[in-house]
Amino acid sequence: MRKLAAENGIDISQIEGTGLGGRVSKKDIEDYIANPPAAAAQAAPTPAASAQQEPQAARPAAASQVVSGGPARTPARPAAPTSLAGDELVPLSQMRRAIATNMVQAWSAPHAHAVMEIDMTALMKYRDKVRVDFQAREGFDLSPAAFICKAAVEALRTVPLVNSSFTDQGVIAHKEINLGYAVALGDDGLVVPVIRDADGKSLAGLMRSIRDVVDRAKARKLTFDDFYGGTFTVNNTGPLGTIISSPIVPPGQAAIISSEAIVKRLIVTDDDAIAIRQRMNLVIGFDHRVIDGATAAKFLQTMRNWLQEVGPTVPVY
Repeated sequence: MRKLAAENGIDISQIEGTGLGGRVSKKDIEDYIANPPAAAAQAAPTPAASAQQEPQAARPAAASQVVSGGPARTPARPAAPTSLAGDELVPLSQMRRAIATNMVQAWSAPHAHAVMEIDMTALMKYRDKVRVDFQAREGFDLSPAAFICKAAVEALRTVPLVNSSFTDQGVIAHKEINLGYAVALGDDGLVVPVIRDADGKSLAGLMRSIRDVVDRAKARKLTFDDFYGGTFTVNNTGPLGTIISSPIVPPGQAAIISSEAIVKRLIVTDDDAIAIRQRMNLVIGFDHRVIDGATAAKFLQTMRNWLQEVGPTVPVY
């Protein structure tokens, strides 16, 4: 195949492959030879003709523009994956294609991350006290996710710059607080339905909304309207067992939080004693065009302070 290309003076990298993973086949080369692109079909100028044309072309160019000192650049083509025996091409599902498009768009923003450790011991004890009555009243459990979403709302009120969007004309500061809540659907993908007016909901109200979007997402019953209007996203990866991650900021938002697994750890207390505490890492991913490190740290501190002070003074309803 390479010999055929060499004999005909063809650069294989310029051929669009139709094989597995974009691999160039012998038939692709034969088709290229039989039907060369228009640019390739044009005869190259002879050295003599080039020499005659150069003085006339060079003089005005030197006076009017900067001329590159090297060859013209051609767009780089992604490297074709190695084709191995037994490989199977799995077509992209609509969801996977949408995820790919959104993630490429999201990653065009300059990302930065920060992490802060949270002591969840008091919160988990308070949750144990109220969860039985909550279960009896609502019919489902009171998850730590509701507390994390509530803490995010309080932090967005305190640090409103995080609840914004970047545009070339300026930063849009959102008055509404609408939380995107990431829901994993196994190998099928990930969706981020929106909990609107999250700042107007109690812990119980947030838990109902979380339960609603998770149940409908897993049942594939979300509508287009469920994905509209998010201003900040909560990614609760703790149930998956991760202890630290680097979340990608969704397009149109300035930041995202990942709440990691709550685990028991031995720590040294302020009075130099050894204690077993329940700890959680809280990670913020942010668009550095909008938010700097100090603002991100302030946001994490606000969430940390609220979560570590949860107790009987924090109403469920």
